[in-house]
Amino acid sequence: MDRVNEEEYILRVAWTAHRGAMATAPAEAEEYLRLLIPGVKYIITDRRPDVILFMSGGSERRAIELAVPERPVLLLSVRGNNAYAAATEVKAWMVNQNRIAMLSDAADAAESGLIDRWRRSAGTWEKLDGSRAGLIGTVSEWLVASDVSAETLRQRFGVELQGIPWKELPDYSREEPDGDLLKRFSNKNPDGLEDAARVLTLLRRVICDSNLDAIGVECFSLVQQRKVTACLALAQLNTEGIVAACEGDLASMAGMMAGKALTGKVPWMANTTRLTDSTLILSHCTAPFDFVSNVELPSHYETGWSLAVDGIIDSTEVTLFRFSDTLDRAFVTEGRVVGRPRLADACRTQVEIALPGDAIERLKEKPLGNHLLMLAGNNSELLHITCRYRGIEIIV
Repeated sequence: MDRVNEEEYILRVAWTAHRGAMATAPAEAEEYLRLLIPGVKYIITDRRPDVILFMSGGSERRAIELAVPERPVLLLSVRGNNAYAAATEVKAWMVNQNRIAMLSDAADAAESGLIDRWRRSAGTWEKLDGSRAGLIGTVSEWLVASDVSAETLRQRFGVELQGIPWKELPDYSREEPDGDLLKRFSNKNPDGLEDAARVLTLLRRVICDSNLDAIGVECFSLVQQRKVTACLALAQLNTEGIVAACEGDLASMAGMMAGKALTGKVPWMANTTRLTDSTLILSHCTAPFDFVSNVELPSHYETGWSLAVDGIIDSTEVTLFRFSDTLDRAFVTEGRVVGRPRLADACRTQVEIALPGDAIERLKEKPLGNHLLMLAGNNSELLHITCRYRGIEIIV
């Protein structure tokens, strides 16, 4: 069901040199790139480049001609030949023109992984551009810092948002239970599993009929009115790589879409539950099944009805991030899992994470919202580059 293009993004590289070097520069640039980035997929082109390689000084005017105003560019220089001086001049011009560009020595960028991170960042935004998301119901009334307008989502992320009122959808109880979810828990088969699987069938129908890449679901009206949760349905969709955010949280949905496009995995959306001077406890009832082990299906925390996901987070090193409701600011940090608590007064899947002191301070003084997104592994450098590529400010 996942329609996001998973093909590896091919980096578009242009080169520039002074007029006297134009005869030999093409072959030299091609050989230099072949040795510089053997593991990175790229093409050499002078149209809409992601990277401009400076082969010498006196190449500034040509670089400006190559750069496309709406496309961020990585400015790389060979060592010697006044190449870095030329790249610096162009970087200054970019800053004066309020255009997005990064500057680096080419060898340093290759060794540090910057070139590949830039490639992945460019690919992320290309994947998101033109994608479609649906909001089923409305943004939950308590999410006062998480409602992203359709115009903001379109302008900042290139995502089209469609509103889908619950009243326009069929009754979930008339759907056939989803076979994948039933099979996943065939050895447990708790009361309420078939109804949860019927909700999943309904959501799959909405995604298919509207050709959606992501959904945000106002789930509390469903559980309050019908005593059935969407927790298992959302967890299954996210496990399959189909972004599904709960509580109609559009800021989190946008972040989950970006995280999926960047890493191939849908992040876990979780509540900021408790914050100390050194640790953070996150909890939520919709953890993707590929994020957790030893899964149990207790009742939903806030209501005590239906089913929720209670599992043990398997990762040790994690990355947390979050976008603002205007999608122009982001929180990013890395952390280490130090505990797997069993709090009775919190959502079912829970994890305690040790965070740097500055991250704790930012969460206390400059939070962007309740929900945070978790990715397995250390992805902060990649997220920083991806945000910078789009002109998104990382809060410090």
